[in-house]
Amino acid sequence: MDIYDIESLAVLSHDLGLLKFIKTFSENAPQLALMLTTILQRGQLDPCTVLKAVVSATAIAVNVTMYHRALHSFLPEEKKQQLLSSAVYFLWNLFLISSRLTALALFASVLPCFIFTHFICSWLLLFFFVWRSKTDFMDSPGGEWLYRATVGLIWYFDWFNVVEGRTRYRTLLYHAYILVDVLLLCSLWCWKMSTAPPYFVIPQLYAMITAVSVVSVYILGILLKIVYYKCYHPNLAKDELKGGPTGQGPMRSSGDVLDGDVVIDGDSVPQTIILMEDTGFRSMPSSPAPSVQRCNKRMRKLAENFYS
Repeated sequence: MDIYDIESLAVLSHDLGLLKFIKTFSENAPQLALMLTTILQRGQLDPCTVLKAVVSATAIAVNVTMYHRALHSFLPEEKKQQLLSSAVYFLWNLFLISSRLTALALFASVLPCFIFTHFICSWLLLFFFVWRSKTDFMDSPGGEWLYRATVGLIWYFDWFNVVEGRTRYRTLLYHAYILVDVLLLCSLWCWKMSTAPPYFVIPQLYAMITAVSVVSVYILGILLKIVYYKCYHPNLAKDELKGGPTGQGPMRSSGDVLDGDVVIDGDSVPQTIILMEDTGFRSMPSSPAPSVQRCNKRMRKLAENFYS
């Protein structure tokens, strides 16, 4: 296997990782919220059921962390992050996502008809803010609108960087909004369980402890996120990432052909003057072939958003 095949596999691996990341929030997270809602409605809080929920939440956080590890491939060698940074990244995502899903499940367990209204209203608001961010991720306008709709869905559960540059205030605004939403959802559940419990009765004190615990876990996740950005997150200009126009050589995006290349059997090959066997002459190469690497431009764009 030559270097071109290895780079092609890396490009495909990045694409698959991005699709798996999207699937995590479009399929796995809603399924876990539904499972938690069913558990709460049936009152099945036995250890086995709780363990299943914990494992599912952990799997979601692992998928998000694997996306984070995929972005590491664009870091220069001197800026490579250690496993400890991924461990902190995993923990704050686990706390934030678990708290968010639990709050949604608590609300859906007592007011199931309103959870769809909550989702639609929240998604429209988040989609509006994605549009206002003026993202430029896809090649076509239709693809860009689909991408913005997908980001709105991801934001319903967790934060996702969509523009490069400093996003501190956007992140603070987002987490403030989600924290207030989590607090509101838990408060409504606590009120409903205290006044007219639909399935089973629990003491008001236990309901309050549950609501406060869910909100506290979200706050703990925010604190761990601050620790990550203060201690482990490298802030780089986009030109410093691998695949940039400086210091890394020209990059080849998936499917691109560089000027001066010829295509043989579907592959782009640096141009040289070919041996003429019938005349017995061998000409010299016109110029040294440049060092070319294949680069997944979509993942590199996400790396720019995350590290810059």
